[in-house]
Amino acid sequence: MPYLILYENVNPTTNLSTYMELSESSIVDTHMPYKDFLSMGGLRLHSHDFYELTFVLSGELKMRIEDEYITYHQGECCLCNKNIHHVEIMDHSTEIVLFLLKEEYLRDVINANYYYDQNGNPHAIGSVFLHLFEENNKNSLYDAKVYTDFKLLDTSCQDQFFDIINHMVDEISGNHSGKSHMMKALFCRFIEMLEFNDTHQVEVHWAKLSNDEQIIYKIANAYQNKMGIFSRSEIETLTGYNSDYVERILKRSTGKTLSEYGRTFLLKKAADMLTETNKKVGDICETLGYSNRNYFNKLFMKEYGMTPLTYRKHMRHL
Repeated sequence: MPYLILYENVNPTTNLSTYMELSESSIVDTHMPYKDFLSMGGLRLHSHDFYELTFVLSGELKMRIEDEYITYHQGECCLCNKNIHHVEIMDHSTEIVLFLLKEEYLRDVINANYYYDQNGNPHAIGSVFLHLFEENNKNSLYDAKVYTDFKLLDTSCQDQFFDIINHMVDEISGNHSGKSHMMKALFCRFIEMLEFNDTHQVEVHWAKLSNDEQIIYKIANAYQNKMGIFSRSEIETLTGYNSDYVERILKRSTGKTLSEYGRTFLLKKAADMLTETNKKVGDICETLGYSNRNYFNKLFMKEYGMTPLTYRKHMRHL
C-alpha cells in the first residue's frame, strides 16, 4: 500500500490502549490492555522502507531515534527518514497519529503540489521531504540517518491541524469516488501547513548513531566510493576493528557478509549503467571487474530477479 494512517492512544494509568490502522481498502480497530500493547513491540527499535510522520494529538511523546531521545508535545511532530531506527516510547497518557508514506507516493504528492502566482503561472512547492530525497541519493544503498522536528510556535493554530486530520480519517474511511485524489490533496495541505505557515519551527537533524551504526555507515560510504571493492585489511583500517567483528555487526544489521554487502554496490552500479548508458553487458562486466559474464548474470539475477538485458528493457519501459 502506498500509505497508511495509524492512530494510537494509550493510558498506562488505566491500562487501556487503542490502535487503529487505516488504508484506502481496510480499517483495523483494536482495543486492548496497555500491557498487551507493549507486548506488540511498542518499545522496540525498528526501521522500515517508508517515511514516517508522527503528530502528537494530546499528551507527551518521547521518541528514541537511533541513539538519542527527543520529547514532543501536543501539536508537534517528527518526520523520520526511511530505514532510520526509531521507536515511540508511550509510557504516559498519549494520543498520536502516524502517516506512513512510500517514497513513490510521496514524490507524486509533492510533484503535483503547486501554487499559482498573480499571473496564474504554477510553481512547485518545495518541501523538507526533498532534502531527505537529496540526502538519500548520496549513497545508493544507505539511507541518510536524518529526521526533522516540527516544534510548535503558535498554539492557536492547533485546531486547524486537528480539523484536517479528522478530514483525512473521514475521507479514508468512506466509500466516495475520488477518495485517492482527495487524500493526496489533504496530504499536500497538511505538509504546507506544517512547513509554510510559521506555525512550527522546522529543524533537520542528523541522528546520533550507535557504535554499530557508525561502523555500518563508514562501510557503506567506503563501498559507495570504491564500488564495493574493499579488502578486509582496508576495512580494519577504516573502522579500527577486527574484520570478523565488523562482519558480525553487518550480518546482524543487513543479513549480508562483507563480501556480499560490497557486491550489492557493484551490482547497483551495473544496474545504473544498464539504465543510463547503452554499454553492452560484456563491457559493463569488464568495467566492474567481472571476467565471467555467466557468473555476473547469475549474481545479477539473484539480486534483481531478472537478467541484465531484461532489467534494461524493463527499466526503459517504465
